[in-house]
Amino acid sequence: MTDPYSPHDQLERFATRLDWNLLRTLVFIVQARSISRAAERLCLQQPTVSAALKRLEDAVGRRLIDRRPGHFELTPAGQKLYDEAMQVYRQVSRLTDLIHDAESDISGHVRILSISQIACDDFDSLLQRFFSQHPRVSLSIEVATTAEVVRAVENSTVTLGLCDTDVKAPLAQRRIGREQYAIYCSRSHRLYGREGLQLEDLRGEAYVGFTSDVLGGDYMGPVTAMRALASIGQQVRGASSNVEEVCRMVVAGIGIGALPVHLVHDQLAQGLLWQLPPYTDLPEADINLIYNPQSRFNDGERALIEALTSSLRDG
Repeated sequence: MTDPYSPHDQLERFATRLDWNLLRTLVFIVQARSISRAAERLCLQQPTVSAALKRLEDAVGRRLIDRRPGHFELTPAGQKLYDEAMQVYRQVSRLTDLIHDAESDISGHVRILSISQIACDDFDSLLQRFFSQHPRVSLSIEVATTAEVVRAVENSTVTLGLCDTDVKAPLAQRRIGREQYAIYCSRSHRLYGREGLQLEDLRGEAYVGFTSDVLGGDYMGPVTAMRALASIGQQVRGASSNVEEVCRMVVAGIGIGALPVHLVHDQLAQGLLWQLPPYTDLPEADINLIYNPQSRFNDGERALIEALTSSLRDG
């Protein structure tokens, strides 16, 4: 007689009627490789365990174990069912721990790729709260160029990226801050200490910039655009993806260069740097947190992204 139920209904009926204790019994039988030894471990009578195995075989409609005197072997169907039963058994065994400490069970490694020396108090505070709440989540942060950050997020080789450019779908972004840049020279430079300079006074000067700060590059930031409009920095004498190294080269007199304003207060106070034009309407760069929604995240990554997207407002 044809079963009037659809395949989906049949599966649901099977799952509803199956006694899950039968799967546990199968696990004990297979591990003990004996009905009698499994009965001892389960503190049951041997006929009870034999009957349970028979009920399970009837429920699945397959013979599960080939048993003969001196012979014990799982059938192909028995092996597959045992493998699945073990997964169920492991999950059920962990239920108490999962319920008892659901929050602290979040684990996984988070990898962030960032341009160097980003300053964002809100982002730092959120990281502090998140990793205090989730001690089993670990973190690594590496420094790279803007192009490398975007490429790594596109390829899903990192969890998050921090960079100074906008990205397009399918990548998502959240603005976490904004940085102002000014152009500086060293104490040994011929323009040091001079006031009232104009942008044209900088033309022809050797320039130190960020690796991504290249005219015609994939990610033209506001500093690059200003250089192009003012026709300065054509002679690039030094470059680095690390802001500390760019600052080192400017202080050393390798050339003039644009640096984040918030990072050079000490060098200005010590007289190591001198600000050059423009003095107003300084170029600004948005600092964006970017991620790839199409990536497959571990629990820790997923939890951090949810915390970030719910706490940080998109400027």
